[in-house]
Amino acid sequence: MTTPARPAQPTPERNGAQAYAFLQAVRRLGPGPHRFREIIHQTGLSKSEAHRRLSQLVDADLCRRPRHGQYELLTHTPAAAPGPATPALRHPGAALPRSPLLETLLNELHARTGCPVLLHTYAPLSGERLCAAATGAHTPRVRRALASAPEATGMLRQAPLGADAAGLAMLAHLCPDDAQLRADLRRVRRDGMARTRSPLPGWSLVAVPLRRLPGTCAAPGAEPPVVGALSVLHPDGAAEDDRAAGYGLLLRASVESATAPEARTRVRTTPRCALRDGQRGGHRTAQENR
Repeated sequence: MTTPARPAQPTPERNGAQAYAFLQAVRRLGPGPHRFREIIHQTGLSKSEAHRRLSQLVDADLCRRPRHGQYELLTHTPAAAPGPATPALRHPGAALPRSPLLETLLNELHARTGCPVLLHTYAPLSGERLCAAATGAHTPRVRRALASAPEATGMLRQAPLGADAAGLAMLAHLCPDDAQLRADLRRVRRDGMARTRSPLPGWSLVAVPLRRLPGTCAAPGAEPPVVGALSVLHPDGAAEDDRAAGYGLLLRASVESATAPEARTRVRTTPRCALRDGQRGGHRTAQENR
């Protein structure tokens, strides 16, 4: 007797891609509240599936229900521009091409985590990792932390590849032979993420490798093993330490989705369910950022 094949279980990456494809479809309706039937028509989903996706967006603080039967996507105010005394994390020598897709990826990851999101590259000759961009590093809490530790600011901007998670995420993929890697680098390579304390006292880093920049075309045989890394800089503490693995999964799924061949005009990240159940990994309250 032949046992029928069981359907493949949806992966977090696939669920994330579907959830944020749905989000982008709703965004195309424009600003303001929209009736539920308009959303169904726009997305082509069943009533139950559209309701489930909208509930996910409401739970993620990306959507609200102003009245019964209507939904409105929220637009969050971007972080204020840095003042004259705010230290810049970007290294002037970190030349990494930027694109609208990459900007969207950084902004959405910051919106999802409520923490600074850093883009890193590396200098092959010096063996250093360099910060190419930072989104969300100008909230009052982060600015106070950076101002109180100027030497840490310099280390976040530029440090040896082995200094922290951002460099380790790249270092683990620069060597083509897994057998030649140290045990900790093999673990990073296996998990697809690295977690360490950051140079900034009281803060840690979760990082994933970036094999290709979003929006670029694959060039088989000509691509480097890694072009950079993305990291979330989060404060230490029981709650944040518990969320760190969720941040790593979010980063990994977001990068895979944004660099997929079909991701040419949109960026999709995973829904809140990628973080551990019952934890609020999204926007920090105004009180926390004061």
